Amino acid sequence: MKEQTYTIKNNIENNNIKFERYEISILENGLRIISETIPHFRSISLGFWIPAGSRNETPEINGITHLIEHLLFKGTTNRTYKEIAIEFDSMGAEFNAFTDKENSCVYADFIDSHLDKCIEILFDVVTSPSFLPESIKLEKKVVLEELKMVKDNPSDEIFNYFYEVVFNGHPLGLPILGTKKSINLLDFQTIQQYFKNNFNLNKMVISAAGNVKHKVLVELVKSNIEKISDKISFNNNNKKDLETSLNYIKKKKLYKSKTQTSHLCLGGPGCSRKSSDKYALSLFTNILGGSISSRLFQKVREEKGLSYTIFASNTQYTDTGIIAIYAAASHTNLQRVIDLIISELKLMQKNGINTYELEIAKENTKGAIVLGVEDISSRMFRLGKALLIDGNVLTINEILKKIDATSIEKVNEIADKYFNPDKLSIVVISKNTNTSNIIKK
Repeated sequence: MKEQTYTIKNNIENNNIKFERYEISILENGLRIISETIPHFRSISLGFWIPAGSRNETPEINGITHLIEHLLFKGTTNRTYKEIAIEFDSMGAEFNAFTDKENSCVYADFIDSHLDKCIEILFDVVTSPSFLPESIKLEKKVVLEELKMVKDNPSDEIFNYFYEVVFNGHPLGLPILGTKKSINLLDFQTIQQYFKNNFNLNKMVISAAGNVKHKVLVELVKSNIEKISDKISFNNNNKKDLETSLNYIKKKKLYKSKTQTSHLCLGGPGCSRKSSDKYALSLFTNILGGSISSRLFQKVREEKGLSYTIFASNTQYTDTGIIAIYAAASHTNLQRVIDLIISELKLMQKNGINTYELEIAKENTKGAIVLGVEDISSRMFRLGKALLIDGNVLTINEILKKIDATSIEKVNEIADKYFNPDKLSIVVISKNTNTSNIIKK
């Protein structure tokens, strides 16, 4: 099996930033392999990245990707779930998976001497799940328990409501876990067909970081594909096109709850991963509520003592994004918190930010990026997701340079473009029944 291989290097070594180098190979069947060699490590983090998440679903099958993620742990046509667990434990490996809006990932962290065995098991898990009826029944019960946990945690639940409001019928508004109704309706045929359509090797990315040689990794991948080639098919059918039109309508929504505090999300659409606003929006969000020195944290928590938790965030997807300001406060203080947030947004819209807080935001953002890749799993996550979603991977220094190059003028444009209070939706979870008083904005 042929492949194309290319190497990306980062030769900037000033300020003691370590040399960064990774290689990418594309097999003739479409499977992409990316790895970063860190020879002074004795461990490897290896992940299979699947281009399927909750946005690939419909309301009728909402939660199916996450359910399949669970079922991958429940055995294959070659191994029982207990045998999988014993094999990973016998190598001292950590085996896990997660589902997101636009992707899923199955991965393992292990000692470098176990690369051959771990990659073989991961291939088995990702390509040959058994989907036994009893396993489906059991894992549906587990997911339903997960849903109950979210219901008991309003700080999590409010973001499901908020996504539903902002994305307004767009697939990104679907919750990753699904709903009680959609989970109960999923059957073997639906699960098997979805798996066949979306979990295709030719659309995946295999990402690795640690004491791994790229050529060795590529040869192991090829070898494992050849061993199972008679059991799998490379589905070249294009999955349905992702919707690119977002029909956003500003809304105010109150959800009743018996919680002791009220929870709120204020925000709207953000920018995509490829947008030229990407770095400016991240810096503005950091200044607004992304750190302990941010404006909202200082004014709402430190100066007024009205909320224990308050922050601003922005999340970017393939073709759009979302911005959110979250806060939790007592029912009696909620309106004061909302008023302070709106007041601060209007002030930033009118006067902009200053160079001092922009420099703090730049260093804070860069620090979070650099510290975030000190962990070997985080390195693997960064490489895998970027190659899967973006089709290319920037080096850390390239990202840091883009942050440094972001001007104050560009950041000040963000206030009106994304954080105009007149365009933002608000979602509240509260036991207060007087909706008009809670969200009079």
